[in-house]
Amino acid sequence: EAVIGILLSLILAIVLGILMDCFPLVRQGIYPLLVVTQTVPMIVLAPILIIYMGFGIAPKILTVILMCFFPIAVSFSDEEYVHLVRSYGASRLSAYRLVKIPAAIPALLSGLKVSATYSISGAVVGEWIGAQEGLGYYLLRVKNGYMLDRVFACVLIIIILSLCMNGLIRIYQHFALPYLKNDAN
Repeated sequence: EAVIGILLSLILAIVLGILMDCFPLVRQGIYPLLVVTQTVPMIVLAPILIIYMGFGIAPKILTVILMCFFPIAVSFSDEEYVHLVRSYGASRLSAYRLVKIPAAIPALLSGLKVSATYSISGAVVGEWIGAQEGLGYYLLRVKNGYMLDRVFACVLIIIILSLCMNGLIRIYQHFALPYLKNDAN
């Protein structure tokens, strides 16, 4: 759920980030909605998603998407170099290819690191609210059974999984973009 959710978040956020950057009206209309999605606690939204979508995997993935989407979507913002290459005759597509996307990659990777950590939390919340299996479901069962040792074990597993997801992004960053220092983000 976490991996599928973060991959879908990445795709949707990049597409929407580019649309918001290209069209100021889209940014003005959608950006406030993105901010609002971050103000409502996921523990409140998850039961609503389950009511409308059922107890399958879809509401859990959507929970992850809602938690991971925002940090990735806001990474396309620098205009100065775009104006420079446009003044030399570059098309809008060339400006994106040559300037905008490469300049956004460090912010995109930072957003991915944050989202990678949120993805595990989103999956656990989704399972906690409406699942018959998974770590969130197990955590709820052991919490209700006052098995504190197992609750702490679940928390430790969540921490380890979150660190692993964040580490995967760091490994990708190290090999794909070796000029970026991993400790800078």
